[in-house]
Amino acid sequence: MEIAQFEVKLKEVLTNSHLVAVIEPMTLADFKVVKKSREQFDKFNWNQYRQKEVYKLRLKEEDVILGLMCLVDHTDEATDAIEIELLEVSSENIGKGKRLDCIGGCLIAFAYRESFKRGHEGCVFLVPKSSLLDHYPAKYGFQYIPVKTDRRPNGFMILFESGARKLIKTYLDAA
Repeated sequence: MEIAQFEVKLKEVLTNSHLVAVIEPMTLADFKVVKKSREQFDKFNWNQYRQKEVYKLRLKEEDVILGLMCLVDHTDEATDAIEIELLEVSSENIGKGKRLDCIGGCLIAFAYRESFKRGHEGCVFLVPKSSLLDHYPAKYGFQYIPVKTDRRPNGFMILFESGARKLIKTYLDAA
């Protein structure tokens, strides 16, 4: 699946202005940068995902990576969806003191865009960390599905088509 760059807009919290950013596939050099900046991305070992479909989000005029997302395209008929396996926003852009907003929303909306593009009809799911069980429904409208499997012992979260289209309109179409 060839994807070059996709433009989005991030909100600079201090000035309430918008900055152009891009979502693009990670390169091997990017993985080395992320490995060295462990304080910026400290929740996961992203180097374990080098062989997977990983995207980065950065400001268009800067090389600093602001967010990362790993997607899994489940093409089997039983699943037929995109899974957001991992998503991480850089530590300086989390919480009340963050500089930029909408990083996570843009990445999630991008996953939905890919789902529609690849014929999954907007079906995207993720397995939340327990600390984010309340965040995803409140901020993005995800619904928790408590069906637990060996691979997904905490259940999973999904956003259905109308919510997906709203997320795309909010985070991608405004760019």
